[in-house]
Amino acid sequence: MQYFQDVLSLTATATGLFDAYDLIGFDDAKITTNDAAVKGFAKNPATEIGMDVAVCVIGTVRVKAVGAIAQGALVKTAAAGGVQTGGVDPANPFATALTAAADGEYVTILLR
Repeated sequence: MQYFQDVLSLTATATGLFDAYDLIGFDDAKITTNDAAVKGFAKNPATEIGMDVAVCVIGTVRVKAVGAIAQGALVKTAAAGGVQTGGVDPANPFATALTAAADGEYVTILLR
C-alpha cells in the first residue's frame, strides 16, 4: 500500500514520463541517478511530456529502500529508484527516514 501526506506541493511541467510517487528532479523528470538533487515526489503519473503534475516538496511518503535504512538516517536517491542511506557525506541528502526498512521494503521518509 502506498500513501503520502503533503504539506506543500508545487506544479511541475513533465519533461519525461514518470509514475506517481517517483522522485522528481529540478528538471521535472524522474530521477535515475545516485545522490541527485530532489525537487519532490510526483503525486500523480505524467503520461505525456508537457503535462502539469503536482509534486510534493514538503511532506511524508513511502518509497522503496535500496539497502537497509535505519530510522532517523539521512537518505539520498538510488539509481535503481527509491532511496538509500545517505552515508557519511552525501551531496544531496533530501529526506530523513521516519521508519527503518530492509533492502526492498518500503520506508517512510520526511521531505523538507
